[in-house]
This record gives sequence, structure tokens and C-alpha cells, in this order.
Amino acid sequence: MSLFILRLVLLCGIYLLALGRVSLGDVLVGLIISATLLLLLDHRSQPVQDPPLGRRLIGFVPFFLAAFLDVVLRTWDVAMIVLGRRPAAPDYLEVPIGPRTRIGVAVTGLLVTLAPGSVLVDVDWERGTMLFHVFDASEPDAFRASLARFYERYQRWVFP
Repeated sequence: MSLFILRLVLLCGIYLLALGRVSLGDVLVGLIISATLLLLLDHRSQPVQDPPLGRRLIGFVPFFLAAFLDVVLRTWDVAMIVLGRRPAAPDYLEVPIGPRTRIGVAVTGLLVTLAPGSVLVDVDWERGTMLFHVFDASEPDAFRASLARFYERYQRWVFP
């Protein structure tokens, strides 16, 4: 049960990060959305072992900071395209799910969608891919590599 509460609090924190403000109503909505996601995405059927709770708590700070930095950098990239400094190259990109659990896929989709310029469109569990629409898909392999790198360095320790 404590793992559920930890996930609930962490997902709610990501939601509040996306809003950029905190009020009692925002916290309540975040908790409701987070609880719904956690209950709908049953992760217990997957063979992936969750990291120990202490490691997850320690890993959350770098995860949060890296996610915040990613949002800032992608905001800058989109601003440069909108201001005409770089051409846009929108496209759909498939990214392998890899070792992510259902919760991990949901968190990846949320983080990518939080950052301007990309959105998770679909998850194909049979093929093991996530489909993203990316505003600047001029380097599709770099986008895939950045998601894989973020997962390996930060996310897998908190939301596998």
C-alpha cells in the first residue's frame, strides 16, 4: 500500500509541475487523476521488479530536475521554430516501449506531452511501440535516443 501512496504522490507532483501553480483544488484534481491512472494501469501483472522504495525516493530529485530541464529546453526549441529561427519538420515517430511498465509508459507519455512540441498519440502494446507526434522530427533517431537516455538515467529508478 505504501508503494501505491508513493506513486500517487509522485504522479500528483508531476501533474502540479505541469500546472505551474498549487492550490487545494489543483492538488485534489491531481490526486484524483493520479489515483485513476494507478488503478486503471495494473502494473502487478508485469514481471518487472520495482526498485526499492529508498532508491525511488532518492531518484526522484534528479528525475524531477531532469524533467524540468527537459521542459525548459523543449520550450526554447519550439520558440525558435515559432519565431522562424529554425524550420519546422513535424512528423509522427514510433519509439520502442522497451523495458517500461505500463506506469512507466504513462509517465513517459505525460512527460513528453508536458514539454511543448511533442505529444503521445498512441501506444501499441502488441508491437511494443509508442507513437508520438513531434513538432521538430528532423532528427528522429535523436528523439528516440533522448527518450531512451532519459529513461535509463532518471525514470527507471522512480517509475520503471
